[in-house]
Amino acid sequence: MVTSSKHDDEKKDPLKQAIWQDAALTEALQKLDTPVNVAVSTHKKTNTHANFWLWGSALAASVIMAVIGVAQLNPEVTTTPATFIASQQFTATSATEITLSDGSDVALNTQTNLQFHENSKTRQATLSKGEAYFAVKRDEQRPFTIDTGNATVSVLGTAFNIDKTLSETTIDVFHGKVAVNTRDNSQREELIKGQRARVKGNNIVVTTFKAEQPDWQLGWLDLENVTINDAIFQLNRYTDKPLILSNVDASLRVSGRFKTADVLGAASLIAQLNQLEVNQFDDSIVLSAP
Repeated sequence: MVTSSKHDDEKKDPLKQAIWQDAALTEALQKLDTPVNVAVSTHKKTNTHANFWLWGSALAASVIMAVIGVAQLNPEVTTTPATFIASQQFTATSATEITLSDGSDVALNTQTNLQFHENSKTRQATLSKGEAYFAVKRDEQRPFTIDTGNATVSVLGTAFNIDKTLSETTIDVFHGKVAVNTRDNSQREELIKGQRARVKGNNIVVTTFKAEQPDWQLGWLDLENVTINDAIFQLNRYTDKPLILSNVDASLRVSGRFKTADVLGAASLIAQLNQLEVNQFDDSIVLSAP
């Protein structure tokens, strides 16, 4: 007849072997099992090994549960890297219509620079100069953002116009809704159809307008209380003979509706309203103080 001792059973059990072979655990349990009274009863001595095993099993189980708990509290986070799709750059010297790689349509005004990049997660455009009308293709998984330097415009699918001038950015919404943030994200506004946001510094001013399409596409330039430097900057988009200011007070403000095909006429009207002189030369048109 084959017999086996309790010690032999423990050798066959990997968990028991691990517990018995752990020096730190054995030492801790031995301290717990140290007799306080020298005159220990025979019954207690007989159960020493059983007590030791019970203590070890309980402690091992506690350690295992603690490890499982930590694993559950800190699940492994995996992210899928974005896949590059396309990168485009456009420079328009005259009004031009383009289609971006994502299917969005953009009408570029004269003297406009636009960069576009898309990957499997985002669509990002940068309007570094000029004015553009965007008809963005809707893609809820990939929001479309435009950076103008002092403002960020975020959309899913809508139609809007962005005009970047010397000192501010103007956003007109013709369809849908867009979100506008200042550069430092201190202010955010959500615009709907018929609303206009003017972003200057870290400030956004929202007003309303009535139009079915951007004025520049109809051959007009609308100026609303802008500096004379900004007015000249925008008019210079439409002429090969640049406007130049000479000894003109930079604090002058300009408002009005001007024909983009007649820059000299616009300059003459601005000069008349602000008591300035206009002189035309072969290579320029100069507005100056009398």
